[in-house]
Amino acid sequence: MPFGDEVAEQGWCTGAVVPQGMLPVIAQHLTRPGAAAVEVAADHWLVVVSQTCDIVARTLEAEPFVEILHCKPIKKPRAQYRDFRSTRILDFRPNRETHEAVALSAHAVADRYLVPRELFRDQPPDAARHLSGEAAQRIMAWYALRAGRPSWPDAFVKRIDKDTEDALEAAIEPLKEDIAEVRLGIVEKDVELGDDQSYHVAVYFVVDAEIWEGDVEGRAAINAAFATFVSKLNECDGIEVDQNLSEVVSGDEFTWQETRATDEWNFANLSHRE
Repeated sequence: MPFGDEVAEQGWCTGAVVPQGMLPVIAQHLTRPGAAAVEVAADHWLVVVSQTCDIVARTLEAEPFVEILHCKPIKKPRAQYRDFRSTRILDFRPNRETHEAVALSAHAVADRYLVPRELFRDQPPDAARHLSGEAAQRIMAWYALRAGRPSWPDAFVKRIDKDTEDALEAAIEPLKEDIAEVRLGIVEKDVELGDDQSYHVAVYFVVDAEIWEGDVEGRAAINAAFATFVSKLNECDGIEVDQNLSEVVSGDEFTWQETRATDEWNFANLSHRE
């Protein structure tokens, strides 16, 4: 039987959790150079974050390691570290169906380890704990965002002070159900401007076509959020919002060219402040 099939038969996949009984086997690999092995308490989650296709790759040589994320329990997700607001630290709920009250936190680099895949052939994952499909997808999206988030000029980001950041966050809170996407186009995207020069931006709230067509209350809430967001961003010294270009628009009408010319607004873009 191919090595990957043996691993698959044990049940290993993205979002699986290393059981406590397996810790003595992998402890030596949960280390950083020159340091002792990390302590893993019983309520910590060692989550597999490799893609399932890599975990069950046919030969060991094809994928020698499995990536593990060491997640520690917290009382509740913190505002500055949830919903991708940071690319360094993520607070999240691992599985609302099986562990409704549990919240976890992890650092993208400091809590990530490579463990030899051969150690996963003879032992199954934790039977009582695993990430929900949604939580697993969000962790993978978090890592993808870390690698591919827009590179905005530091001079632009620094013009959005903490009070304005909080106000912008409050403005888009009604959009948390993914009924709309906020996109930003910056004319001087590749330029670090001086304090005496302004960045010129266009703001788009791209609305799900079904909401646009059939949810009158939803559209009203989005328009109100848009107005507040644009107003607060426009109040920043050195940032001018083009009111003629900025708009709320149906996803059916937002073009591919407009998508290429804009970036999705995400508070992770401001995470240099951490």
